[in-house]
Amino acid sequence: SNGAASFDGTSDYVAIPTPSAFSGETLNSFDVTMSAWANFQTIGEYEAILCLGTYDLEIAPTSATEVGIWVDNAAYGGAVYTPTLNVWNHYAATKSGNTYTLYVNGVEIDSNDDADNASIGSSSFIGRNGSTNYFDGYICNAGIWSAALSQAEIKSIMWKNYSHLTSSETASLVSWWNLDEETATDGT
Repeated sequence: SNGAASFDGTSDYVAIPTPSAFSGETLNSFDVTMSAWANFQTIGEYEAILCLGTYDLEIAPTSATEVGIWVDNAAYGGAVYTPTLNVWNHYAATKSGNTYTLYVNGVEIDSNDDADNASIGSSSFIGRNGSTNYFDGYICNAGIWSAALSQAEIKSIMWKNYSHLTSSETASLVSWWNLDEETATDGT
């Protein structure tokens, strides 16, 4: 994209209605991919990049140094990445059946099974997990698909903004946010 949304770590976030493909559904009933570019200025546990439902499924720091997947308000074991502050990385989390996989910059970090079956809430977030933990840094090109994208598909979409996605890359796309333009005079 042409820019990114800035999040101050204290109050900035984007609240979005959970896409209808997931709202009220249980984790075991759908496949999904969530992805976004993020640049951490500081890292604090729980400060989600992208959160589907409130605490239900998120890409967020699992500690003050590592980013991973959260499933039903619990850090998903093993799938963590230690980012360098002030460096852009592309994060993608896929869920196929009960298998969750974390990708960073198109590289698979880890994959494992989790049988949690929470119902996805009606509110979702960019830059927050639904609590008082706010992302500090920049986020852009966030998307949610109703399918578990392959590693090759993740490598392809990570370098594109919405207008450059192919028809096959948008076939299961349910939501996309470039986050590259200011729309209000207060910086939101």
